[in-house]
Amino acid sequence: MTAVADFAPAQLYSAAAELDAALGDPTDPDNDCGFAAMITRAERGSFPDALTDAAGPALRLSYVPAAAGGDLVRYDETFALVRVAARRDLTVMPATMIDITATSCVLLAGSAEQRQRVVELLRGGGSIGFAFSEPDHGSDLLANTCALMPSANGWHLDGSKWLTGFGNRAEAALVIGHTGGRGPAAFSAVLIENPLDLPSSEQEPTTSIRFQRVAGMRGAQFAEIHFGQVPVAADALVGQLGRGMETAMKAMQIVRATSTAANLAGADSALRLTLEFARGHVVANRPVDHHLVNRRELGTAAAALIACDAAALACVRAMHTFPEAQSLWSGTLKTVLTGLSEEVFARCADVLGTRSVLREGPAGAFDVLRADNAAVRYFDTSPTANLRLVSMQLNCFADAKHSDRDPELLAATFDLGRELPPLEFDRLALSARGRDVVTGELAGVLARVRAALDPVVLDRGVLEADAALLLQELELLEVELRSAAADIRAVAAQPSAQRGPVQLDLAARIAHLHAAAACVHLWWFNRHHSLYGCPPGAVGWLTAALSLLLERASERTARLPMPLADTAFRIAARLWREQRLFSAAPIQLAGPRTDLEDEKGRTPA
Repeated sequence: MTAVADFAPAQLYSAAAELDAALGDPTDPDNDCGFAAMITRAERGSFPDALTDAAGPALRLSYVPAAAGGDLVRYDETFALVRVAARRDLTVMPATMIDITATSCVLLAGSAEQRQRVVELLRGGGSIGFAFSEPDHGSDLLANTCALMPSANGWHLDGSKWLTGFGNRAEAALVIGHTGGRGPAAFSAVLIENPLDLPSSEQEPTTSIRFQRVAGMRGAQFAEIHFGQVPVAADALVGQLGRGMETAMKAMQIVRATSTAANLAGADSALRLTLEFARGHVVANRPVDHHLVNRRELGTAAAALIACDAAALACVRAMHTFPEAQSLWSGTLKTVLTGLSEEVFARCADVLGTRSVLREGPAGAFDVLRADNAAVRYFDTSPTANLRLVSMQLNCFADAKHSDRDPELLAATFDLGRELPPLEFDRLALSARGRDVVTGELAGVLARVRAALDPVVLDRGVLEADAALLLQELELLEVELRSAAADIRAVAAQPSAQRGPVQLDLAARIAHLHAAAACVHLWWFNRHHSLYGCPPGAVGWLTAALSLLLERASERTARLPMPLADTAFRIAARLWREQRLFSAAPIQLAGPRTDLEDEKGRTPA
């Protein structure tokens, strides 16, 4: 792995910039891929056909590795594609990628013929449903009773599945059924062709289906489906008998990480719409964003979005470098992004006021985006179940002094100019082992960061005040990590009956500390490059993101202090004016640059 010599973040993810340009300006009222069309679909509860047709070719196979016949080469590039498509309507994700769980299961465990079949279906515009949870058991997956029992010619499937991503377009479905025994090994997976048009059995109709409406995400098309002694061919078994639960749990790591692109996309549009309103609307003879209380809200929202972006970039790049740790990384990312994206919406809504619930005017799309973003919180894994998964791996953080991982892989994860190793999804594991690399290698990086903040660096554009604030935040991060490690050991010593709630609280705290550590690594490995549109080595974005994450790790939800909030606001306002994504690699977006003057009457460069 080698570094790119003349790396410029703006040059990254050119395919995402091209897709966004092809989809057009989302604020254009005549754009079928814009906000006005999204509002109309939301009011009618209709499927996003036009947007799906336009974005589908880029997204439908974007998560299938090229080696398996798909389009995926680098997961961070796929993630960027999803973000720019979903920023104009989050429902484009389930509309084009609802197959991701079922497909990932087949790619992880299926036969060569099964893998080829699912790729053919997707390439032809087909859809593959996923049936796992059940109406009587919810997230208690080990209690599932839908049975997959041996028969003379293969299997019989008998029972109900709930909130399945079938839709009315599924040409195949992956179903997890109970095959006998106890625990995770009691479940197996089968791939069924034409699940909604199976032949009838002698006892009763083979299938019955009831579609379910959700508050948001019209493209998901969830359904409850009942199988009554459905005959299933012997060769439909995916992977080994008794390994269906394991396969699904590994596939869900890919799904959890990818789903957070919807959170980032929604929060990006929310902040963008609010900044436009705040600059153009006047209250008490001043633009809304000239009022300090509003600027502080917007700056805090911007810091939250920056923190989310940094953590997400690390996680999706780690798909290549540390796939065996994705059970931990994807879980912490899901916790952080679902919470902080909702905070972005809440703070923007307070600036918009009544306009946040109106579906007309400059911010008319805000209400729809907010409902869709809230739905993402409960997709793939519920918040509590996700925290349980993280809590089961807390030992990875108990000793944060050093990691036994390859430091070159750490550099490749965070240095945006580095090549990434090929994807190896077969290295996904049910639980991360060993010390966590992000926090385990942090002590050494923190020492190097402190040494870098010397007068030479300061002369290159890092403000002395920002550097001093950053040092304070880094010291607090070290203290928090030591405290968390001590708490993990203390909880481990308690009787098992007393651990549950305490472990969940610790998991939420650790998730935010993990994101904070990721921010530090991102700055260090890219300190000679521009991030978030800032000069190389600038620490304002990092200080604001760290401060916010440390507050959230302590369950404090206050706004940032005004200096930090103002710094984050200025970063976001500049990216908004330049029509760039709120990201470390600020992708150029469709639509005209904003030429409004800044608060001092100057036209920004």
